Amino acid sequence: MSKISTFLAFLFILPLKIWASNDIENAYPEPELKPNDVVRLQLLAMQQNDESNFGIEVTFRFASPANKKQTGPLNRFINLVQNPTYSPLLNHLNVTFLELNLEDNFAVQDVIITTSKGERIGYRFRLSIQKSPLYPECWMTDSVIPFKLVEI
Repeated sequence: MSKISTFLAFLFILPLKIWASNDIENAYPEPELKPNDVVRLQLLAMQQNDESNFGIEVTFRFASPANKKQTGPLNRFINLVQNPTYSPLLNHLNVTFLELNLEDNFAVQDVIITTSKGERIGYRFRLSIQKSPLYPECWMTDSVIPFKLVEI
């Protein structure tokens, strides 16, 4: 019985893990992505971040040009994400998406993550549709702001 369970777990979990890795590896801003898709990809990338900081690099791909002016270049962005405000996003255990708020060309996506230490922290992602020729009609992240949760 345990051999069958192991086989089934291998059969279903391994492809999911491979899909998730490929998902971020080839992830770039595209007009087809909705704001919550962008946030999902960024969070997946940070959850899978490794010693090479590839997850942070993928996350930086989705930073808007205005955001990149404030947080870039990539090495500076890596340092920013590794600071205590944003480091809980790295290798987090899971994420809960709250309601997406859309208004014209702007979106706000609040999420609650469970950190690798089991703590819960909220983050607000602000996104906008880009009009530049480099990223036409692509949703990209303008800012990420942490917020404390009130646990009842």
